[in-house]
Amino acid sequence: MTGGLRQRLMTEAWGGTWHRMWRTKKVASGMMETPLSRCLSTLDITLLGIGHMVGAGIYVLTGTVAKDAAGPGIVLSFLLAGFASFLSALCYAEFGARVPKAGSAYVYTYVSVGEFWAFVIGWNIILEHMIGAASVARAWSGYVDSFFDKALSNFTMSTIGTMHAGYLAPYPDFLAFFVTLVYCSFLTLGVKGSAYFNSIFTLINLCVMGFVIVVGLYFADFTNWTGGDGFLPYGMSGVVAGAATCFYAFVGFDSIATAGEEAKDPARSIPRATLVSMSVVTVGYVLVGATLTLMVPYNTLNPAAAIPDAFAVHGAAWAKYVVSVGALCGMTTTLFGSLFSLPRCVYAMAVDGLVFSWLARVSDKTKVPIITLLLCGFFSALIALLFDIEKLVEFMSIGTLMAYTIVSASVIILRYQPASRCNITSPSHSQVTTPTSVGPPSPTTPTDDAMKGDGGELRSSFRWLLTLVGKREPGVVAAYAVVIFTVFSAALCSLVQFGGDFLALPYPAVWAVFLCIFLVLALIFSVMVIVAHHQNQLVLSFRVPLVPLLPLTSIFFNVGLMMHLNPMTWLRFVIWMALGLLLYFTYGQHHSREGEPVTSCSTLLSEPAPAGNTVFGSMQQTLSQVTSKIASASTEGKKPVLDQEDNDNL
Repeated sequence: MTGGLRQRLMTEAWGGTWHRMWRTKKVASGMMETPLSRCLSTLDITLLGIGHMVGAGIYVLTGTVAKDAAGPGIVLSFLLAGFASFLSALCYAEFGARVPKAGSAYVYTYVSVGEFWAFVIGWNIILEHMIGAASVARAWSGYVDSFFDKALSNFTMSTIGTMHAGYLAPYPDFLAFFVTLVYCSFLTLGVKGSAYFNSIFTLINLCVMGFVIVVGLYFADFTNWTGGDGFLPYGMSGVVAGAATCFYAFVGFDSIATAGEEAKDPARSIPRATLVSMSVVTVGYVLVGATLTLMVPYNTLNPAAAIPDAFAVHGAAWAKYVVSVGALCGMTTTLFGSLFSLPRCVYAMAVDGLVFSWLARVSDKTKVPIITLLLCGFFSALIALLFDIEKLVEFMSIGTLMAYTIVSASVIILRYQPASRCNITSPSHSQVTTPTSVGPPSPTTPTDDAMKGDGGELRSSFRWLLTLVGKREPGVVAAYAVVIFTVFSAALCSLVQFGGDFLALPYPAVWAVFLCIFLVLALIFSVMVIVAHHQNQLVLSFRVPLVPLLPLTSIFFNVGLMMHLNPMTWLRFVIWMALGLLLYFTYGQHHSREGEPVTSCSTLLSEPAPAGNTVFGSMQQTLSQVTSKIASASTEGKKPVLDQEDNDNL
């Protein structure tokens, strides 16, 4: 049977049996798959992303950074942090168009660089969202406590006592514990009801932000920028330091990607929601930062309640209550976003066998993984109850930055793969412009540009590189170049961070100068190697512009910020990863479904399913049944004989 006939029959058989396989097959644990209701609009997931990002940062972080790090230069800090986050958001947007699946960066990594690195990312995302939810719950509790002049915390310490051990909080925060569990209960009601809840609170928060900006500018005094220490009292170094802190205020846009299986039109909604939410949040943060530093001198700000105190200075103490409503709504939606994303990441790992399979059970009634949601919510609440979150926030950042780095790298890797290898586009809205084949391409090195549509091939004008890299399968050299760029970026940032004194001397150390030059040249060479290859011509609803430059810039920014993290953060990261790898090698590796012909991720590499038939979970139907039908058809000289139900779905 010819390859073309085999592919046609495969497609017809696959299309007819898709829905039946999803609806009737059980996973290895015996759990019945449950279809998801695609009910979230673009507005719903846009507000989900905005709500996750605009929370405690706007009401707490702004005053802290302005007073201690950047002064009025906080405007530039937010712009710089927003730019770095925007680069990562672009990469997430492209993957959202390619892979409309729950799991966000975990799934993106799975389908591009493999299971092991996907587990590493997923394991860190779990901790990121747990700590993120716990820290916001603690901030929510602290804001309420301030209303009652610390009566809640004083009562707890006088009744139960204080804790003095290591990273534990001064006192157990029972309000934070219970508010986390209450929000989890809202999420168990179903995704649409949760989306309404989030949208209402997010819109209230945006209205309060607008109130702060409009009314605050009425009290603006530009001498707060021009007089005294000027606009940059801490210099550009303060702006960069402030940006490193402000970067974490943008963490949360990846929650949009976790709604990939619940959006009505994910291929279009996810990119649009990502870009709109990032733009709205960046503009909002910049305007609030500018307003705050124009209202009062930066060195008089109260980091704990910067915005209410700024209004009180101008005799508008009543504004405190308006701002407080916005703060509580903002922290509510941020907590909601973390608790929304966390169980979906755990679920995606569970259906692939990397964590316990019972975590993938989905409620028939609400269409959400309730057991996983409640378990994750309980652990988040426990962290909020016991730990001093301020000492763990930086720990959360390392997982986020690593996820952003690998997603950015994955965009480049997939762009420079042959189109036949990365047909993981979403249904209806993404089509391959070049013919694809059933099997992987053989190692070739075309001599002209005629093959540029397939991707991964060396351009004819760069054939001299063959003497350096040799003949490789299409896409392999570009992938190695991305890895090399990432490694040398880390080396250069480490040199600047830890050996900057040697470069800043009037007569810099020779070894430091030569090492710096070598690393810069290595980065330039790796970029040139990537550019020397053709990109594939897959048509997506959204594609990152200026590839590979923008994703490489994102990698460099993220790696640079990782190098600025505290050494203790790296130590805690090693401990957390040790626990994760223990789980992977003792359970995940033995129960992994990566080797099965059809898994939750390998189905993305095949003919896409109709949007309405997407479900939570992986398929356990193998290709053997489809192949047998094809073989039978080839023997009898006719199309495969399918069940009546299959024909109805064609």
